[in-house]
Amino acid sequence: MYIREVVSARKKGPDAVYVQLVEGQRDPDTGKVKTTILHTFGRKDSLDLPQIRRLVDQLIRYLDEEERPRLLAGLEITRTWELGGTYLLDGIWRELGLDRFFREALRERRFEQPVERALFSLVAQRALAPASKLAGSRWAGGKAWIPGLEEGGDELSVQHLYRAMDFLHEAMPELGEHLYFQVTDLLNADVSVLFYDTTTVSFYLEEPDPEGGLRQRGHSKKKRPDLPQLVMALAINRDGLPVRHWVFPGNRPDVSTVEEVVRDLAGLRPRRFLFVGDRGLVSQGNVDWLESRRLSYLLGCRLRSDEAVAKKVLSIRGRYREVRPGLGVKETTVREGERRVRYLLCRDEARAAHDARVRREILATLKELSRSRRGEGHRRKDCQILSKPGYARYLKEGKGGRLSIDWGRVRAEERLDGKYVLVTNELELPAEELVLGYRELYLAERAFRSMKSVLEIEPVYHRTEERITAHVHLCVLAYLLTRVAENRTGKSWELLREQLGRVSLAELETQRARVLKTKRLTASEVDIFKSCGVIPPPRIVAIR
Repeated sequence: MYIREVVSARKKGPDAVYVQLVEGQRDPDTGKVKTTILHTFGRKDSLDLPQIRRLVDQLIRYLDEEERPRLLAGLEITRTWELGGTYLLDGIWRELGLDRFFREALRERRFEQPVERALFSLVAQRALAPASKLAGSRWAGGKAWIPGLEEGGDELSVQHLYRAMDFLHEAMPELGEHLYFQVTDLLNADVSVLFYDTTTVSFYLEEPDPEGGLRQRGHSKKKRPDLPQLVMALAINRDGLPVRHWVFPGNRPDVSTVEEVVRDLAGLRPRRFLFVGDRGLVSQGNVDWLESRRLSYLLGCRLRSDEAVAKKVLSIRGRYREVRPGLGVKETTVREGERRVRYLLCRDEARAAHDARVRREILATLKELSRSRRGEGHRRKDCQILSKPGYARYLKEGKGGRLSIDWGRVRAEERLDGKYVLVTNELELPAEELVLGYRELYLAERAFRSMKSVLEIEPVYHRTEERITAHVHLCVLAYLLTRVAENRTGKSWELLREQLGRVSLAELETQRARVLKTKRLTASEVDIFKSCGVIPPPRIVAIR
């Protein structure tokens, strides 16, 4: 099948040229080619060009994507966008049903602009190019292509993004339950063990909010007690996926959050879960409350400050049972009133070597200072030494207020090198499994580090509590999407973000066509999308 031009001679004037669509078939009997005219387009100088263009556009649809660019030669690149990161995150976003959730939540609300796409663009920006919301309004559509928005999202204004954040704050209670069931059911994630931890997010303000406000001064985990802050709490499962999160005022002690957090988790009706928390969460009131609800817990204990625990645990006889090379455990079961609890004494050889090295450095510093102050009494600089973490425990005050090294305390600390204590009311699970489970508490700490360094959750410049909490919600959603991608690919989000940044979308134009075309994907780029369960972007996104 081909196009043929037939010349018709004229006595007067130029010859007429007719354009025909013909097909040639060989006769099996005679072996000669027989030509059949399928369609006549008319004279060449008066062709119906719009009709031909429509026919070509229709035929292009039936070609493979690899063949289409051949018909698009000569187009000029007029614009480009980043596509890889937003396309991957949008696929996971839709898999988790977030697009469906927001559309249903918005059914009775009237917004002139797409709120669901605005929220996705805010989450994607936090994961790919964290910056202010004003910068996000320029990023969505200007630099990054947002699937589902005309021109990649040019119509998103900063005020529209703020209104979308206000809506997210209102919908978050229902969204929290939706995400929990999506993580447990759709992603088939294990929630039998939940790790709980907190961190602080700072605000660069001179004065905190009035009493009862969110931005308050408190115990700063980044050693900035001068800055107002909020307390952010996360419940993480064994896959590192955030199951639930909370926002508390900055002066809220960690130990006071346990009851509210566990009540919220139990309200999600898991069949059974083990609550794992760090030493800052242990108080007799929390333990009593967990016991009264018959909830399983595994908590770290303060070995130095809790003398009762030290007496019960450090006196455990016998050798350490190996949990894994370099990590051992001894256990004892104690009856406290009507309940029985297990204490696990753990010793980590790598941690012991670290403790010994740090102590040698501290003692060397103290000896040097002692030699330089020989013959002098108590000085102001001695108080500065006492204020340094880890120094005061090795010092004692003698006559005249002079400080010296307490070698008895040094020997006592040597016996604690590499040791830590866990307490649990779980009497059935092996001690080895509990110890390894507690060590996975680093997943929560890893989530906080990622939110602060990769997603840049702080500093926060919002003023109202609604916008501040919505900002935290956006960061948690971004971490959830990126963590799913990390689990499925086995790569860090920093590496994935770099590789996906090479996948771009280009706009090619002529006077008669506008084509949106993606770059040719490499094998590694295709593998990222397939590993995440997302169909790779098409070579041709649109032809107009």
